[in-house]
Amino acid sequence: MNYRCIIIDDEALAIEVLEDYITKFPVLEHVGSFNSPLKAMPMLMSKGVDLIFLDINMPDINGIAFYENLPFKPPVIFTTAYADFAVKGFEINAVDYLLKPISFERFFQAISKLLNKALPNQSSLSQGFAPLGEGLDYIFVKAEYSSIKVDLKNIAYLEGYKDYVKIHLIDESKPLLTLNSIKHYEAVLLSKGFVRIHKRYIVSINKIENISRNRVKMKAKEEFLLIGDSFKDFFYELVVNGNT
Repeated sequence: MNYRCIIIDDEALAIEVLEDYITKFPVLEHVGSFNSPLKAMPMLMSKGVDLIFLDINMPDINGIAFYENLPFKPPVIFTTAYADFAVKGFEINAVDYLLKPISFERFFQAISKLLNKALPNQSSLSQGFAPLGEGLDYIFVKAEYSSIKVDLKNIAYLEGYKDYVKIHLIDESKPLLTLNSIKHYEAVLLSKGFVRIHKRYIVSINKIENISRNRVKMKAKEEFLLIGDSFKDFFYELVVNGNT
């Protein structure tokens, strides 16, 4: 699923940073930024929001108090410059608590937590595989009339088409086909060492052998995969810059 998210923060620079980070995640859809909680109320009351990035220390009302009094409570990631609020933030079951200035690496960890929390609520039959928990290193893939256990370490990359996905395995020349969407696997695998590099491709970071001219070469595979323009910044920040 895509998460429709809003930002509530009275600092323009903080909003700008979060907006930039959000654009790097295809699973996040930014639908609004507000410098006051009260201005965000109409959108929140319409139940068109799946995630709130919420500052705590604001002039009109404290962000925690605002959230606690919402009749409809989407998942929330608190943001603030004051570490003292962290305990209270987690007491109300926040997804995460980000201390300003927020680094991209820390933001990435928060989104990974969000996706992991969502997985147990998904149906294994309707989604095509069993829920993938924190400690599991495999998925069950529905192929024809059976469910096949696939170790994550054996996946080189996934290739999405309109109605199905090809899972390219390290030890198999023939890909595994399953009826599902590439967006679905993106949400599942984002925190498991995989990254989306193109509207058609999700790759295992550990299986990348070479990156050249906005293309990646995967272990045991001949072809180079193109890095799409809309995924380029996120890919290089996570895979290249994050390891230098």
